[in-house]
Amino acid sequence: MSTLVADVVAFYRMFAMMERDQVCCGTVTVAQCAVLQTLLEGTWDASTLASHARVTKGAMTRLLDGLESRGFVERHQDPDDGRRWLIELTATGTKEARRLTGMTENAVALIMSRMPKDMRKPAVAMIAELRKAAEKVRDQIDCC
Repeated sequence: MSTLVADVVAFYRMFAMMERDQVCCGTVTVAQCAVLQTLLEGTWDASTLASHARVTKGAMTRLLDGLESRGFVERHQDPDDGRRWLIELTATGTKEARRLTGMTENAVALIMSRMPKDMRKPAVAMIAELRKAAEKVRDQIDCC
């Protein structure tokens, strides 16, 4: 394994393990956290939200069941298409999503603060480029 591959895998796994161990700050699962943060962008339909999260529609239904039972989201039938369900945050869900987003931002800020100051701006630009490149090949990647 090259140094680049080892570093990318180690960086990814560090976050994956942290998320699994901490269950996203003790209030929701990692997947629910991601859905709450996504819903801060506005109302989504369940199918598009499942596709965005890269989970099956059944898995998204279970995620939303859990969030709805806790009062974080509401589901409404689309008035223009009775087959579609629209998902939006409640006031409680918005508050929780913002809290979780703040915790995520603090974690990233802490990591960045440990980098040499002259490397921070180029690192931010490189991370953005890595994300764009990864999104372009997302469906072609088949690895653990």
